[in-house]
Amino acid sequence: MKNVVRVGSIGAVLALACSGVFAIEANLGTLSTADTTFGNTFYASTAGFTDYYTFSIGDGGTVSGTTTDGSLLNALLSFDKDVILTSLVLGNTSFGTYYGVDLSIPYNGTTNTFSFSGLNAGSYKLAVTGLVTLGDNRSASYAGTIRTTASVASPAPEPADLALTVMGLAGVGLLLGRSRKAA
Repeated sequence: MKNVVRVGSIGAVLALACSGVFAIEANLGTLSTADTTFGNTFYASTAGFTDYYTFSIGDGGTVSGTTTDGSLLNALLSFDKDVILTSLVLGNTSFGTYYGVDLSIPYNGTTNTFSFSGLNAGSYKLAVTGLVTLGDNRSASYAGTIRTTASVASPAPEPADLALTVMGLAGVGLLLGRSRKAA
């Protein structure tokens, strides 16, 4: 009987410890100038969560986007469940190096904009942290978009490149013409 109580107690403690953790890890792929969406939905309150989104950019540049969450004041006054974002942190995939932190997320429910500049081509991880307030609603969520403003190589050649190519082909043509005359 002691073992059943002991195992049951350990199970209950583990269930309580894990009940507030709703963290997700998602791969957003390679970012482009078009918006890529991310977000999470919660069905219970939690004192804190951290969601991780990995992505890569093909060329150096800036990664920017928006997040939308709830209003802390509305959540407290109406007893609604709501997500309150507290920070966005950009790092490499192992978080050994950090490239920026956004702590200025508004608590009034308005859209937050973020931007991390001076990035090189490569893989990154965005950590989104926040909390979910207790309320009567069945779910609460946040949403975001992310994109890169990294320059993309133009598929059309530059005029100088075209001129140089034409001159090179003309030179090869002259050499072939002279070798045929000599033969």
